[in-house]
Amino acid sequence: MKSQLTSLLRPLALSAVVSLLALTASARGQGTDRAAQLLSLQGSIPLKTFGDYVAVGTYAIQVSVKLGEPNSRLPDGSWLYDHRRIADSNAEGTVVVRFNAGRVSSLSLATPATVARLRATPDQKAPERLARR
Repeated sequence: MKSQLTSLLRPLALSAVVSLLALTASARGQGTDRAAQLLSLQGSIPLKTFGDYVAVGTYAIQVSVKLGEPNSRLPDGSWLYDHRRIADSNAEGTVVVRFNAGRVSSLSLATPATVARLRATPDQKAPERLARR
């Protein structure tokens, strides 16, 4: 009788362990992508760098050379690069590059909803001119 009970419980216990491991792996895979979580919660996340050569302080001409021409520009002079992804993350969106005096002043990754708000209510300052006479 004891051997029959043991033979029935062993597969159930093994199945429970396998299920628990699968759930843990799934939760761990979703839980470790902090950038994607923050992006979905906040609508945008700041970036220290984008790519190997673009960071705060980078000249606008260097951004253009390294990332190419932006997909679009906001009236305040910000450049938008669509469909960009953070390395080692599922976070994807639009990189917003803001400038001050011809240099990058901030970088962020934004969701489509955040970009739509930026386009609908742009900053009212005039676009920055990179070259002056």
